[in-house]
Amino acid sequence: MMSRLSERVKSAMTAAGISQVALARACNISQPSVASWLNGTTKTLKAETAVAAAKALNVNVRWLVDGTGSPEITVASKSNIEPAGIGTRRIPLIEFKFIAQPIDPQLYPYLLTDMETSDKAYAVAIKDSSMLPKFEIGDRVIVDPEVRPVPGDFVIVRVDSNEPIFRKIRELGTDINGNIQYEFVPLNDDFSVIRSDRHSIEILGTMLEYRKYRKP
Repeated sequence: MMSRLSERVKSAMTAAGISQVALARACNISQPSVASWLNGTTKTLKAETAVAAAKALNVNVRWLVDGTGSPEITVASKSNIEPAGIGTRRIPLIEFKFIAQPIDPQLYPYLLTDMETSDKAYAVAIKDSSMLPKFEIGDRVIVDPEVRPVPGDFVIVRVDSNEPIFRKIRELGTDINGNIQYEFVPLNDDFSVIRSDRHSIEILGTMLEYRKYRKP
C-alpha cells in the first residue's frame, strides 16, 4: 500500500504517461503545485483538485486521496464514481432540510455536470448570507458525501442535529487525546465560527463544483 500522496501520484503519472505540465493543466493549477505533490510538500488534495486529477490519471479518486482500495477503476468503483459525457450527469437539486435523507432523484429538478461524482452527490442552492461575498443567495453548489474534505474545502455540515449549513473547514490542531479538531468558518463575519470540540459535528459532503448565477 502506498501511504504517501507523493508515491501514489508518481505511480499514477508513470502508468498514465502524463507530464507534470499536462496534469497541472487538467487540474487547472500550476506546474509547481503538481511538483509539490511529488516532492511531498503537499500531503492532501482539495476535493475538486482530487477529482480532476483522478480523472486525468484514470485512477480511483479515493485511492488517490488516501490510499483506500485499488487504483484501478473497477466495475464496482465505476458504479460509484461514474465518468459522464459533457453535461450529461444529472445531480438532484434538493433543499437543505432533505440532505442526508433518502431521495428519489426523479422527483427533483437537477443540474447537469461533466464531473465524476459518486451516485450520492447532490446539489443545493445557497439560502442565506453567511458565505458572502463569495457565495450569494441562490448560487448553487454540487456536493459529494463520498469525497473526504481537507482544510480549505467547503462542506455541508450538520451541527448539534440542526438543519445542515454550508461552511469552510479549517484545521485547529489536535486535542489532548490526539484527535484532530476543526472549525467551520463563515465568510461573512456577522456569523459565528463553529468548533468541533464544542459541538456535535456531522460532515455531509464536500463541495466539488460551484455555480454562480447572474442576478437580475
